[in-house]
Order: sequence, then structure tokens, then C-alpha cells
Amino acid sequence: MHIYKKVLPVAVAMALAACGGGSDRVEDQSEGATFLGTYPKFNPVTSDLPLNTDLIFAAAATSDGTANVGVPENAIEAAVNALDGFSTTAYFDIGFAGGSIDASTICVPGGCEGLPNVYLVPLDTSDGDGDALNPANIAGVNQAAFGTTAISASVVSLNGGTDNTLRITPLRPLLPKTKYLVFVTNSVLDADGDPIKPSTSYNLLGENEPAVSDSLAAVRGAIQGWETIAGGLLNALSGGLIPVEVAKDSVAISYTFTTTDPQTPLTAMAAPRGAIAFSQIEAGVPAQAALQNASDLEAGQFLSTPKARNVAVSHETGVDFNALTQGALGAGVGKLYTGAIDLPYYQSAPASALDFSFLQKSWTADQVLGSQLGEGIPPMDVDGSYNVTYRYPFAAQTGTETVPLQVTLPNPALAPSELGGATCANVRDNAGYPTVIYVHGITSDRTSVVALAHTLASRCIATVAIDLPMHGVPANSAFAAALNVENSALIPFSAIYNGLGLHERHFNVAQDASGNPVPMNFESPTALDGSGSWFINLADLKNTRDNLRQGVMDLLNLNASLGAISALNIDGNGALDTSKVSVVGVSLGAIVGTAFTSTNQVAISTDSNFGGSNLNPVRGFVASVGGTQLSHLLNNSQAFAPRIQAGLAANGVNVGTSNYESFLYVAQSTVSSGDPVNFAGSVGALAVAGLPVLIQQVNGDTVVPNGDPSLPMMGTAGLATLSGAVQLSPGAVDLTSQGNAGIVKMTAGGHGSLLTPSGGAQQVTAEMQAQVMSFVLSGGTQVLIGSQAPADIEAVGP
Repeated sequence: MHIYKKVLPVAVAMALAACGGGSDRVEDQSEGATFLGTYPKFNPVTSDLPLNTDLIFAAAATSDGTANVGVPENAIEAAVNALDGFSTTAYFDIGFAGGSIDASTICVPGGCEGLPNVYLVPLDTSDGDGDALNPANIAGVNQAAFGTTAISASVVSLNGGTDNTLRITPLRPLLPKTKYLVFVTNSVLDADGDPIKPSTSYNLLGENEPAVSDSLAAVRGAIQGWETIAGGLLNALSGGLIPVEVAKDSVAISYTFTTTDPQTPLTAMAAPRGAIAFSQIEAGVPAQAALQNASDLEAGQFLSTPKARNVAVSHETGVDFNALTQGALGAGVGKLYTGAIDLPYYQSAPASALDFSFLQKSWTADQVLGSQLGEGIPPMDVDGSYNVTYRYPFAAQTGTETVPLQVTLPNPALAPSELGGATCANVRDNAGYPTVIYVHGITSDRTSVVALAHTLASRCIATVAIDLPMHGVPANSAFAAALNVENSALIPFSAIYNGLGLHERHFNVAQDASGNPVPMNFESPTALDGSGSWFINLADLKNTRDNLRQGVMDLLNLNASLGAISALNIDGNGALDTSKVSVVGVSLGAIVGTAFTSTNQVAISTDSNFGGSNLNPVRGFVASVGGTQLSHLLNNSQAFAPRIQAGLAANGVNVGTSNYESFLYVAQSTVSSGDPVNFAGSVGALAVAGLPVLIQQVNGDTVVPNGDPSLPMMGTAGLATLSGAVQLSPGAVDLTSQGNAGIVKMTAGGHGSLLTPSGGAQQVTAEMQAQVMSFVLSGGTQVLIGSQAPADIEAVGP
């Protein structure tokens, strides 16, 4: 039996225009009514509500399941309109008026002796069709999940006030596509020692009188339903000592929000046959028929399944590491080759050199595939657009991009002493070179691996790399004259790959000092003519989200193409051992690499239902100076925060305001489906199952913050915590048998120390590279920690 019926037939939400005068008007203290004390803001007429409220999903049942706050006037509202649910990890705020909150009176479940007064309660929505967003499906409290839901609550000051905002922070990820009830009781006191009160509008809407319009009647029904659940829970937690009606009267504010399902878009794109078959089986189609339907769609080339793509790598592009670095790296160790790979593109490419409109575009739902699945698929949003959501997670391919493919190979004549007289040619001819898929950092590019690749080649290890979206060898790169495929003076790329349309992935678009897109200046490059300036796109959060997702899809297709790359037999040195594929990601590469590693392994498992996968299993994953919870990571980055905060301030969104916090929350909700904060747990589960995972942290990192106690899922510490990593001490470590990921904390060096010495700490680069090399060579069974700089490794505490 439903606790209450469907109560959201109309939009009454934040950022919508007020419902209008007459009977819709409900007075609130903030509008000059009698002062009633300190109260949480809740007024649907003036849209003065908590940001993460299900009220903005009022039209979801008749659209594609996304939010609707009207015609967007800014980047935040545009992003909100595309949300299919809220963040599973971000903190959220409840604003107060009329006074200040006494923080010492706040109590959350598990954090006090008496009855708590701040609650986050997962609800059971198994009734009806089971859609968590539909309030008609609420069956009650999900007691099992409530017992494991961990939060903290604190008081912050915003908008020039003092202690006027209650902040609720999840301590671990919330459940996906789950409805949560938030409520606060009047045992929270204000600075005068008085109990907080409900706002006038909340109080009136919680009663049966006076009569209100149909739109507000919907909110009234919602509040009464929320309070019924809250009252019942308080009654149960008090052992029946507090009657339900008394408990309901103690509620100062209540509302619900529903989380997104952050993993589904990427896992469905990576294994669409499984996603479609499962959906059909869930709808009642016999399993065998559903599997056949999915296979038929694959045969018809309707699906995004990663597969071997067209590749070309000419031996003519080979450059010795020594020549490439003008003697900085030893000669005769290996060469770097630059080729081309065709990648399916789901983002949009510019139509011309001065077309910057592509920066305001994002993934759209695949209507061609939808037409094969049934009438009305995919569903259309209220504004006529087609969003990629967890309900319909299939993006339309907009084209094929031919982008640089970089391969580094050892010198086959090289005879490392560790091989006892054998050469790299012997390794190659036996099973092929162990292979590292390298994923570079933000504002970097594929060539940043050169020094690490030289170290790996010295032990007969190959690397393969592509640029992440909106990255590439830029005008201000030291390698621009040699390796930029459109402007190289060293290698005639256009002649070698004539007709392929090979180009750098940044599309030669830079960003000026005011944050505007401009053509990259190759004649007189400055610091602004770098790589990746548009990967994080504050003007379009959806574009940022899909740069992350595009990056994962690109890596999946690269992985599926390793066999084809090996078959090219580049200069006789090309054999890759696709059974020994490791992933090494640095900074943004570790961020994207986390989602890639998780998705790759899930897709392989899913595709086993269809006779196998095109993907190579990842043998091990190294996440160097990566982190989680991107909005807060960037907001706490000494390198990026000043620029981000200045850009937002230029648009009237200032630090210390509720608008700024709203931006962070919406940004986190938007990028959830590409953020490693939602994939790190899966990577941790892989580590428990024996897949080695090594995290490298540089203490005091100014680019990716180590962490923050108030943000338990942010930064490198967040990645380590969510993946279950244990700190490692010097010695030879077997990461395949210890049952956990491992983290090494370096006490010297800098953000890029794996790739190049920082602050003169040559030994830290040698140490971090030795860790990676031993990790790759041993498959994680004998990772050498401290072999080069044991004094620079943080000691494990007692």
C-alpha cells in the first residue's frame, strides 16, 4: 500500500517563475510576516527551496525522466534540465533564515546518544513499476539501506550571514536511482537556544487548510506524505515513546530527492547488447529472444560496442627517444611512433576553424537505435531535446574522428641485464611486449609519457597512447615541431597519412585570458596556447561530463584495437602481448582511467553472454596523482581553483554564496556518470578479486588535492578510501594476493614527478617509475616500493 499517491503532476520548483498571485500566494517569514524564529527556507511559490528536491522532476513522468526548471538562463539551469537524478556523493545545503543555528545541537544517526535530528533516509520504491523517481511507488523506509547510510552534518555561513546553512555530507556513496527523504526536527536549536521552526509556507502547506491552488495542493500532498514517513520513523526509533502525530509536528522541514544511476550510461555504451537484452528481459521478453534481438542489432551495426578500429602506424614516423629529447634520454633504448586511429565520436566536432559552437554541445540520445527498439524510444524532453540518461543510455554517434595514435617500442636489440643475455626481440618473439595503455593528465598530451616510456622500454615494455578529448600536442609544446601531426617540421605526416584527415584533438582551439575560445597561435605561441583548455568547460557542464565519457569510450576502442596495432608489425618491432595490458593514468588520466578500468572489466563480463568481448582484460591499473569528486577536487586545487573561481565571479557567482554552492552541487550531479567517485568502489572490488591496483600520491600535491577531512570522498584520499586501498611500506608487495588496492605516499616531489623530476627531486621520479615498471613486469605480484628513494615514502602509522 502506498504511503501517499502520486503528488507531483505539475512543476513547482527552484528557478521556475512564481506560480502567480491570487490563491497561490503563501506568506513566509521572509516576506514580512510575523517573525517566528529561525527556520529552514521552504517556499515553492518563490522557489526558495533546497536545490536537490524532487519537485523539479514534476514533468519527468511525461518526458525523458529529466528535471525541468523552465527555459534556462545560465549554465547551471541548463545542466539541471538534463539531470536524471542528483549526485550520489555531493554534500547539499538547507538554507535558514530568521537567525543562526547552534551547531552544537545538531545530531545525525550514529553520532549522538539521544534521538538524532538530521536525517537522510533511503526509501523503498518497489511498488508499482519500481521507478524510484515516481512517488507513487514509495512502499516505506528501506530499513537495510538506512542502517548503512552514513552522513555528517555541519553549519556553514553563506550570503554574508552567520551559521545560516545546514550542510549534509554523505560519508560514502548513496545508492543509485534511489529516493531519499531528508528531514530535520525542532530539537535543532538556534543561537538563542530556541527550537527551529518550520517556515510559514511549509507549515501551512503541511495542514489541510487553507485551500490552495491545484499546483500547491500537489506540494501539500507531498509534504504530508513526507511527514508521515518521518513521523513513523521517529516513532519506531523512539521505541514508540513518541507518538506519530507528535513526531510529525516536530519536523521543521522535509523533502525528497532521487539519485542518478551514474554507472549505467558508460556500461551500457560499452556493452550495449547486454544492456538491451537485460532491459527486454526485465520487460518480460524471454531471455533467448532478448539475447537474439541484441545480437541482431549488433549485426546491423546499430550499437556502440567497442571494437578494433582502423589504425595506421608507419615506421617512417619512428624517432629515437634520444633524438626526440635532444640527448636528454639515452640512445638505443626505443622509439616513438605516431600513427592514426579512427574513433567513433559522440561529442560534436567544429564545422570550421572558427566554429566554436561545438563547445556548447553534448551527447544526444541515439534515435536511430531507438527506432529499432520501439515506438517513442528514446523519449523526448519537454524542450524537444533527447538526453542520454540511465533510462535511455545510448548516445548517437555524430561522426568518426581520425586522431593521433602514439606507440613506443623497445629497441629489439636491447639486452637488459635482468634478462640474462636475452634481448627485447626475444620478448617480442615469445609472446609480444607487455603493453601499457598510458592516459595523460589535464592540459597535457600523449607525448608526456616520453620519459616514462623510455624507462619502460629499457625493460622491453611498450606503451600505447591517444589524447583525451580536447587535448593534443599544442602550439606551446616542446614537441610541437616534431610531433604535432598538422604542423610538424620533422615528420611529413600529411604525406604519410594522406587522405586520412588526421588532426590533433584540441581542434586548434585555445582559450584567451578572458576565457573565450580563440584559434591556437602556432606562429607566436604563449602560455595560453596549450592543450586541454576546453576539457573542463564551465560554460557548459554537460560538455564537460561528456568529455569524460567520450574519453572512456575512446580508451575502450583503443584497447579493442591493440590486436590490430600489433598486427601492423611496426618496423618489425610491433608485436604486443594483449594478455599483459596494464593501464597507467596520471592526474586526469588516473581519473578517466578509473572509470575506464571499471567499465572495461564490466563490459567483458557482460559480453560473455554473447560469446566473448572485443576488449582485452586489464591486467593491472596504476592511478598516479588522481582523485575523485571532480567539482570539489577542482574547487580545492591550488592550480585550478583561482581560475575557476575568477571565471564564476565574472558571471556573478561568488565564493561564499549559495549560488556558488549550487554551482558545485549541480556540477557534481552533472559529471557523476564520468566521475571516478562512482567507479572507484568497483575498481576496489576488482582489487579484492585479485586485479592489482596501485595508487600514487605526492603529499602536498597542488594540482590534485590529497584530500580534505570535510570532503571524505574528494581527492586522492577519496580515491584510496573508496577503492579500499591500504598504505604500503617499502618492500616487494604482491598486490594480487593482499586483497586490497595499495597506495604509496611520497613525501617529496610534485604532481608530475612520475613523468619528470619536480623541485630537483630526481630520486622521486626514479622511485615512482620503478614502482610502475615493477608493477607492469610482475603483473602486480612484486611491486618494488622504496627501491630508489625509501626515505621519501611516508611511513605507515601504527
